[in-house]
Amino acid sequence: MSVCRWLPLLMLVVAIPAASAQANHKQPTPPVVVSCELIEISASSADVASVDPALDKLKKKFKKPPFSSWNVFKVLTKLEQKLTQKKAEKLKLKLGQATATLLGIVNTSNVRLSISIDDATGKNWVNTTSTFAGGDYVVFGHSLPNNEGHLLALTCK
Repeated sequence: MSVCRWLPLLMLVVAIPAASAQANHKQPTPPVVVSCELIEISASSADVASVDPALDKLKKKFKKPPFSSWNVFKVLTKLEQKLTQKKAEKLKLKLGQATATLLGIVNTSNVRLSISIDDATGKNWVNTTSTFAGGDYVVFGHSLPNNEGHLLALTCK
């Protein structure tokens, strides 16, 4: 039998594993990136309640405990930040700093992230992981002396 008759079959035997290996070599998926808005807020109590107009989206949250112990809310800092999955981002606040890490997207629309917030002296007052609906706000806060509060609201899409 001549080699010419077996050559097409031999080429096919060599080509199939090569094509299969190329098909199995997938390109790495790019990391997930979300855009987040962070709002640093001062909270206090006064005879006349007031909420900064930039915080209108958060009024419902402020009426529920623990935030309902204050009735005056003012924006201190507003930041826009992109978060890349599993990459810690340091955020400078007026009264300290925060570190946010996107852990991933859950059920296609819920954002899961880790957040750590330190006050101006470096004392940590939040260190947690949270899952929330994309586009909704989650608010973290703590009390300061004189019945004042320091809050951080964030939303990601």
